[in-house]
Amino acid sequence: MDRKEFLKTCGYACIGIVGFASLLESCTTAKLVQTTSKNNLLTVSRTEFIEVKKDKTKTRRHILVKTPELDFPIVVYRFSDNEYSALLLKCSHQGSELNVNGDMLSCPAHGSEFSNKGEIIQGPADKTLTSYKVSSDNNNIYIHLA
Repeated sequence: MDRKEFLKTCGYACIGIVGFASLLESCTTAKLVQTTSKNNLLTVSRTEFIEVKKDKTKTRRHILVKTPELDFPIVVYRFSDNEYSALLLKCSHQGSELNVNGDMLSCPAHGSEFSNKGEIIQGPADKTLTSYKVSSDNNNIYIHLA
């Protein structure tokens, strides 16, 4: 096998491995939390990020928050005990609801992709996602809608 074929084969193998890992992560169901706003503030318990399976505790990387005040859910990513991002799952291109695929958000309508901080990875979208300020205390996470 010559060098060009070798590199091409290795490239396809890497893409396959990354794609398979993303597929496995996207197959897990996200925790959905229903809440209402009070003074433009959504309150979510920190315990919503805790998952217990077969006596093992695991911290979720993200949860979905649904509130009647918004037409779209919000995905909240947890980066550490004190660092979160809250993003409206509405594509900035033409307003379709985004799909959560692990740390990536994708638009089923035209293929735009966004990072877990709302930054554009791939167009046609040309604006970042709507994000909300997040604060926290020992018990709760607060999403500031205004």
